[in-house]
This record gives sequence, C-alpha cells and structure tokens, in this order.
Amino acid sequence: MAITRETLRLVREMRTAVDRIVDQITRGLTASWVAAWDDLLPAWFEAVLELITTTPPGVWPGRAQVLRAHRIQLAVEQAAQSLRNLVDTVRRQVPEAARQAADIGYTGQRDIILSQLPYGSTAAFAVRYRRHLPDAIDAIVRRTAEQVTAVTWPLEPDATEAMKRELIRGVVVGDNPREAARLMVRRVEGRFNGGLARAVNIARTEILDAHRQAATIGQEEHADVLEGWVWTARLDTRVCASCLVKHGTVYPLSMPGPLDHQSGRCARTPKTKSWRELGIDLPEPEDVIPDAREWFSALPREDKLAILGPTRLKLLEDGEITWEDLSTMRTTSGWRPSYVVTPVGDLVARR
Repeated sequence: MAITRETLRLVREMRTAVDRIVDQITRGLTASWVAAWDDLLPAWFEAVLELITTTPPGVWPGRAQVLRAHRIQLAVEQAAQSLRNLVDTVRRQVPEAARQAADIGYTGQRDIILSQLPYGSTAAFAVRYRRHLPDAIDAIVRRTAEQVTAVTWPLEPDATEAMKRELIRGVVVGDNPREAARLMVRRVEGRFNGGLARAVNIARTEILDAHRQAATIGQEEHADVLEGWVWTARLDTRVCASCLVKHGTVYPLSMPGPLDHQSGRCARTPKTKSWRELGIDLPEPEDVIPDAREWFSALPREDKLAILGPTRLKLLEDGEITWEDLSTMRTTSGWRPSYVVTPVGDLVARR
C-alpha cells in the first residue's frame, strides 16, 4: 500500500497533461474575449463620447439619459451578442476538453496502481489485463455539458448589467471629453472581461472535475486491490492552505473527491492494500508521499506568509488554531460542496 516514487512521477505526468488541456482552453477563451472587445471598442468609444458631449460641460448624464441614449443602447446590445457568442464557445469547447482530461484520468489509473505492486505478482497481472468500460467517459462528458450549460446561462446578462451600472456611475468629466470617454470605456471593458474570469473559472473547474470523476471510475474497476484514495495536493507556493491540510489524507473509494475548491489542482491518487492483504509475501517499501506539515515547516517565512497570510500564520504559530482548522467545507448553490481556506474572521472567532 506504499505510494512509491514511480507513483508520484506518474501522478505528476498526468497533472502536466491535464494542465496542458486546461491552459489551452484558457488561452483560447482569453484570445476570443480580447478579439471581441477589440471589435466593440470603436462603437463604445463613440457612444460614450457622444453621451458626454451632449450634456452640460463637466456633468455626467443621469441614469435615464444614459439608458435612453440610442448609441449606448446599440453598444450594449452588441456587447450582449458578443457575450452570447462567447458563452456558446465555452459550451462547445469545454465538454471536448473534458473528454480529453477524462480519458487521461481514466486510462492512467492502471499504471498508477501497478506502480505500487511488485512486478509479476498475481495482483499486478490482474490489474494489467482488466477490461475497461469506454461508455463511462461518454457519461462524464454528458454531465459536464449539462453542468456548463447550467452555470453559464447568467453570464451574459450579469456582465451586461455590470456594464450598465458602470455607465450609470459615471466619471469625472473635465476639460477633455475624449479622455473622460477613454476612462469610462476602460471601466466598461473591465466589466465585460468579468465574463472572461467567470468563463475561465467554469472551464477549469469542470475540466478538472471530469478528470477526477474518470479517475474515480478507473479506480472502482480495481477495487479488489485498493484500500482507497489519497488526496494529493501540488506542493508549491501556489497551494492554498485548505489543499495543504487535505494533502495525504486517505479516503475510501466510495467517497467522492477530492472535493477541491473551484479551479483546484488536487489529484485523487489510488492507494493499494498492503502486500500482505493481497497475499504477497515480500517486504513492502516505505510510503514516500511527502508530509504536508513538514514540507510547510521547511519553507522560508516569506513563502509561509504567501500561503497562509499573516493572521493565519500567527494564529497557527501561537497555537490559537490547529492545522486542520485551516480547511472548511463550503456549500455553493449550483455546485458541489468543496473544501476552502477558512476565512480569517472564522478562525479568530474560534480562539
């Protein structure tokens, strides 16, 4: 039941392959959003400039005047149509990317399990030649497509309303109307790109979840040799406190997970039963999965601060909170439960 160096190498390779898929989607969505705004920019600038120059000098028009302005209405509708097109892109591309990530997660379980068993053993032979069920990937992709459709439907109206609110807020209009128009258009662009941030988060989260769902099915097919699965975080300075706490914890195969936060990078690593339990009369190697607490303790102080923040780090060092207190289960409407970093306010209240 030891996680070996070969196990960790295979998990890293799998993560790298999935990261490439996620990064490609992220780059593609970003490029599409930038191109869409570049097309919208001239119309928005002229609409805002007209709005400024048709009102008394130095005065930003009121809500009714902003929303009734013909060119503003056209610019808003053009933006809404662009966002609808971009959402369609998300709905087309994410399920296919999820299929690729799921394939990797599903087929990769066999080699990860074999890396924990002695070569030539009966258990290893059974794992190597077990049949796989290709229909499982199709089911995951269908669920991903349904989820992406459900979570993206408010993206366009939400972003459009945010753009309108930014217009109504207005800017300080000085002696240079064109500069005021440029400032306002930049602020509207920020609201337009808020849709990009949500789309990327949706894409990353659903692709990674599809990968983990497929890994779950791949592990279930080898349940006779598995003790469970291990929550495996990526131990670098980008890791969050919650994932760090969960790293190395072991769960039964029936437990879904890892129930990572949105865009989380954690993996579900299968863990075999002990060789003795599997009838293998050989000395078993030591488990080499890194201890998260030891890894964190060895970091330079600036890295510890980057991961926990000053208040959490002080509370932990002073013994006011435990290591496990840093992770909290959160329930989000429209999405699965997930473990997230415990808010500072909650930690302070526990003292």
